[in-house]
Amino acid sequence: MTAPALTALSLALALPFGTTHRSSDAAALATVASACANATTAAASPKAELAAMVCGANVVRQNFRRAALRPKGQLDHSALLKADAIRRCGFTHTPCGASFARTFQQVGYLRGRGTIGENLAWGQSSLGSPVGTLAAWLHSPHHRANLLSRGWADVGVAYERGNLFGLGGVSLWVMQFGRR
Repeated sequence: MTAPALTALSLALALPFGTTHRSSDAAALATVASACANATTAAASPKAELAAMVCGANVVRQNFRRAALRPKGQLDHSALLKADAIRRCGFTHTPCGASFARTFQQVGYLRGRGTIGENLAWGQSSLGSPVGTLAAWLHSPHHRANLLSRGWADVGVAYERGNLFGLGGVSLWVMQFGRR
């Protein structure tokens, strides 16, 4: 029997962000692991995984002296629409040829003025856990910028697990941010 492959890939749409103290990443992630139930597994129920990711994102933000984000149902719905499109059309911020903002608009979050962003990730095994995903985002300048931006007020998250990209046991994450 061969060991399962560990694969992870992330995409972010963000502007460059100033330097931060990366030595604090390990401490922030350790806090997530201890403070957020199911943050270190990719095998919990989808509801538990989603709760762990929102908890983890806010713990990371608090470790870097950022305000907690408010969970927003409209953004959860938008993130789920994006995750479904990614499953059908590929891992990109514009799956199926749709504009980046389309899902935000479909759910009524983006009307008139506002700012939006998102982080995408997929991984197998522990790389697809909330802590594994947050670690990958913290090590990517664009993801880090989104996760730690002071410009966001709201967050929505979608999580899907299954066969994706010809691989089994894949965790797909869509985290959307906004302020209006």
